[in-house]
Amino acid sequence: MPAAPADLFQAIEGERHAALAVSGGSDSMAMLRLAQAWGGTSFTVLTVDHGLRAASADEAAKVAAWCKALGLPHATLSWNGPRPATGIQAKARQARYDLMGQWCRSNGASVLLTAHTMDDQAETVLMRMARTSSIDSLAGILREGEWKGLRLFRPLLGERRQDLRDYLGALGQPWIDDPSNDDERFERVRIRKAMAGVNAAGIAVERLADMAAEFQTLVNWQEAQAAAFIGNSVWSRAEGYAQIHPYGRSELSPAVWLRVLRKVIQHVGVGSEPERAEIERLAEAIARPGMRRTLGGTIFWNRGREILVCREPSRVPALPVAIPDGGSVRWDDRFHVAAPPGSVIQAARTVPEVLRDRGGPRIVLESQPVVRLPGGTWVWPGFDPAITPFFEFRPRHDL
Repeated sequence: MPAAPADLFQAIEGERHAALAVSGGSDSMAMLRLAQAWGGTSFTVLTVDHGLRAASADEAAKVAAWCKALGLPHATLSWNGPRPATGIQAKARQARYDLMGQWCRSNGASVLLTAHTMDDQAETVLMRMARTSSIDSLAGILREGEWKGLRLFRPLLGERRQDLRDYLGALGQPWIDDPSNDDERFERVRIRKAMAGVNAAGIAVERLADMAAEFQTLVNWQEAQAAAFIGNSVWSRAEGYAQIHPYGRSELSPAVWLRVLRKVIQHVGVGSEPERAEIERLAEAIARPGMRRTLGGTIFWNRGREILVCREPSRVPALPVAIPDGGSVRWDDRFHVAAPPGSVIQAARTVPEVLRDRGGPRIVLESQPVVRLPGGTWVWPGFDPAITPFFEFRPRHDL
């Protein structure tokens, strides 16, 4: 039998409203019944109908009926976007989380619970072992995470699937068996079926889950080391760039240094998430004073006493952006800009005349916004809210 509900859901005690991701399978139905038994917060059940199988709408309706009988609120979310020809599971997963995340933000749910189990953890570790030796990957599924700012929690990560099914059987609670779980076109299905042989070789699900937990401990330690270095040696500037100072750099392991660089890229840039190999090449390239390299929408410039990191000017949109009637707009997904309605924002690199008399590194200045007021005058936004136009650096990721 699974652990006591009070233990499973202790981490979200105090949350006013949580959402449960329930497909109708045994794992998610067990989470639903355990959450109901706990009753420590208000839950809404979310079911995503991907529309990939003829029976999917009926299955979502069945979950809704079970929730109604149990007195739990339920919402069905439909995926109406285009279907890719390849990578359907990955695209469906992204669509699923996007839909549930949007619902949570619109309905005041502060955390989304998913029903990943110890069996899922073991399968994930085996899948990743076939592709990488990265400790972040081998740490597997985290008990807590986030999706585009929404908190994720996985209460059943320490539970075996069969124990959950036995629990549902004791309650007389049916569940839905998804036929795609037997489709060997999908890697996870192949791994799941191979687990019998893995167990016979003495590699138990529990041992793989324990290994993931050990890697998670190492990841957490490296993250703490990176955070300590950032707190002492990385300065985030209101103008939208960062400075990395050498204090303590020699004491960092290469793995921790890569974490620092990744976090700075996420903070300053607006590009795609770089791969580890790309960050490794960046670290090697910027080791020498005078070197510049671009990655993830940023420029790294080793200036000897510091490494300056700023937005890559050529990636900043060149087209003007009008200030709406509300008087403010988010620009380049980095800055909150406030100016009189009718003003226009442009990247400074596209208005050479405003750059002539400005001090500071030109690559920083070129990536900043400038504002043309309704009368035609170009002005450089200020950082003091009392000054109009005003702009504030609001990165997608904090350091």
